[in-house]
Amino acid sequence: MMTDSLNIRERYTDHLEDMNLLADGLQSRIWTMLPGIIQSVTINNGSPYAAVQPAAKGRTIASDGTSTFVDLPLLPHCPIWFPRGGGCSLTFPVAEGDECMLLFSSRSIDEWWQNGTAQPAYDLRQHDLSDAVAVVGLTSEAKPISSGSISTDSVQLRADDGKTVIDLNPTTQAVTVTVPGGLTVNGPVKFSSTFEVDGAVTAKSSITADGDVKAGSISLESHTHPVTDAPGTTGEPE
Repeated sequence: MMTDSLNIRERYTDHLEDMNLLADGLQSRIWTMLPGIIQSVTINNGSPYAAVQPAAKGRTIASDGTSTFVDLPLLPHCPIWFPRGGGCSLTFPVAEGDECMLLFSSRSIDEWWQNGTAQPAYDLRQHDLSDAVAVVGLTSEAKPISSGSISTDSVQLRADDGKTVIDLNPTTQAVTVTVPGGLTVNGPVKFSSTFEVDGAVTAKSSITADGDVKAGSISLESHTHPVTDAPGTTGEPE
């Protein structure tokens, strides 16, 4: 009866099992995707990158066969992915503690990062921890969007607390903007259909309307004024 603590896979002279062990060893060195936690953010001439701590532990095996879980190294230079194309970008503030998804390139990305075009690879590394890209927005159950459920019938650009929201509903064809701090528009504003505002409106320039303008039931086009020193009222505005 055998009493040693060897893995049962190591007790037999089995070439297929030897190949499986070799494949396991090679696969353990291939990084594809890991969750991560943002530690700091740097924006260098419009190119953002983050220092990210992988949110999965590695394992070391001592000479006596015992294993210990350890933190993977901090990844100090991960380009941050924002949706971008056609001369437009969607950016948002990324803060320490935010969760992200780390994607690992199959080849070195240092040359592309510095030059933006196809370049000879610095070395032959593949799926290496040093070639990670941070895709922000991955959400764990421990850090959900804090207020209310995610809309299942509209597109939203929103604050996590749900207090500031831009909502686009493709079914009703309506856009709803919730901005407790106010909405500021820098530039001319044109409306080609009905527009309702639930709040005060302040204009720092002129307001032009092709149609009538009403304050309550009073028409700007057809209102009249009483005459104080004679009977009747004035005529309509001209």
